[in-house]
Amino acid sequence: MRLVIVGTGKVGEKMVEFFTKANHNVVIVDIDYKTVETVVNKYDVKGVVGFGLDRSVLQDAEVSSADFFIACTPRDELNVLSCVMAKKLGAAHTIARVRSPEYFEEVETISNFLGVDMVFNPEYRTALEIANILKFPFAYNVENFAGGKALLLELHVEPNSALSGNTVEHIIGQAGTGVLFAMAKRGGKVFIPRGDFVVEDGDILHVIASKDQIIGFCKKLGLYKRQSKNVFIVGGSMTAYYLAKALESTDTQVKILDIDEKRCQELSQKLPKAVILSGDGTDTNVLDEERLKDADACITLTGIDEENVIISLYAQQKKVTKIITKISRPAIISLVKNLGLDTVLSPHAVIANHILQFVRSSQSNSGLAINALYKISDVGEAIEFTVTESFPKRGIPLESLKLKSNLLIGGIVRDNEFILPTGKTVLLSGDKVIVVTTKSDITDLEQILR
Repeated sequence: MRLVIVGTGKVGEKMVEFFTKANHNVVIVDIDYKTVETVVNKYDVKGVVGFGLDRSVLQDAEVSSADFFIACTPRDELNVLSCVMAKKLGAAHTIARVRSPEYFEEVETISNFLGVDMVFNPEYRTALEIANILKFPFAYNVENFAGGKALLLELHVEPNSALSGNTVEHIIGQAGTGVLFAMAKRGGKVFIPRGDFVVEDGDILHVIASKDQIIGFCKKLGLYKRQSKNVFIVGGSMTAYYLAKALESTDTQVKILDIDEKRCQELSQKLPKAVILSGDGTDTNVLDEERLKDADACITLTGIDEENVIISLYAQQKKVTKIITKISRPAIISLVKNLGLDTVLSPHAVIANHILQFVRSSQSNSGLAINALYKISDVGEAIEFTVTESFPKRGIPLESLKLKSNLLIGGIVRDNEFILPTGKTVLLSGDKVIVVTTKSDITDLEQILR
């Protein structure tokens, strides 16, 4: 597969990393020579220096033969127009980054009238991810499948946890409610755990179940924390705005602290239900005065990674129940993991995962395309498919199917009800099926079969 990526900032580079790891042919375009040189040398891709709306530049990048053209420069208008031009030059699919709330509200118009196949907003997607995590503060990350009927939760095994030292089979029996242990990460290894797998301190586990099953499981094992209802956000970024909007329909109290008085005035006008405060989020006196300790969630969304880390560590000292730290630079993320912080979120990884889902779904040849895709660590994936009449193994018990190795059926949603699969379970037309695998080349449901 051939991709042309215009704009190699943090989002663009993350996508280069994603697609080169999957052995796809990537060409980058950027107006800055040093940026192009750095990315070319780092990922061994082809680079073209120039303006994304310059026809000759796009021709040099051989856009006419591109399977996907992705425009992610800082300028919304440039991204949309370069996608229009790329489509005219022959690109099969086009994807544009659009950040402005005003433009993003017209996504459908942009897609329908200008022929842009997908429009993405990193700040909006990150806000939705955070809002979802706030519903389940006992998890480090949460992904919805089948419209929220099935959940994939990331749990970290803390010292003295009820999980530690027990087998998966024992834990499930102790909990008395059905969940599926989809994947485990220990050190640098990722694998699908069997019933005799013994959980250890420091393990990262991914479990699949319905919302009620997950809550029951965590309550029984002493892992449960109630949904966050008093949220303290440091940094009045665009992500903070989208997050506050997402929480407006709930009874969540939102407080946003930002050092820029002008930005605070703008947010006050746009978010009448939120409390907007002007102050320095790195000043502990300000945080104490604004009663950070009374919040049950602290989300750090400033534009400086180091500030986000420092504020999160202070919130940790104040024993805030849920702490979410936004980190943009990959080098910082690896360092922060050793500090014992709660949930660390990279907007660039969030959006790269979102685009990866669209790209992989577009590759399907059988009509059994991907509905949702979530990247688990670097080598695992959870993928949602819909079973159609064309799937050849409908009605056959799972225990009779010859599935590929390093793969399992993690859950089924039928008639809006979650089914935890057993060997006797069969797949029927209309089922939403969640496949968990360490492979990265599955694009339709038939490919799970040997």
